[in-house]
Amino acid sequence: MKHIVPLAIKFIGWSVVLLSIFTIFNAPLLLILIITAGTAVVSYLIGDLFILPRFGNLAAAIADVPLAFLLIWLTSYALIEPTVNMAYASFYCALAIGAIEAFFHLFMENRVLDEERKEQAYRWYDEGRWATEFAEEYDQEKDDRT
Repeated sequence: MKHIVPLAIKFIGWSVVLLSIFTIFNAPLLLILIITAGTAVVSYLIGDLFILPRFGNLAAAIADVPLAFLLIWLTSYALIEPTVNMAYASFYCALAIGAIEAFFHLFMENRVLDEERKEQAYRWYDEGRWATEFAEEYDQEKDDRT
């Protein structure tokens, strides 16, 4: 039940992008919505439920761009028209979806993913691993002169 709202949000975001770009090529609206539904569900399973909890937002956002491109291009090639223009349209859709997905992952981390899965996620900024230590140099000769 907790996955219905994120899937609806993802479907709406992907629909806006795909409808705005693929209607330029006079693609049927029903086929665009079928492509949106299928690719959004596959991307949700792979990117948001598998990659995001294990590797974090940055890795999932980077992985979503080629994943979205391949999913959209293959389905548009099969359902709409096998032309080079569909590859260009799929590429621009994937770039826009990659930007949307970065914000969607924040929603997923805060509202959907379980607490134990969030603790297992890779975080590059946790535990002070990037902290720098500052101290004054200790000069033995200076102490001996006084």
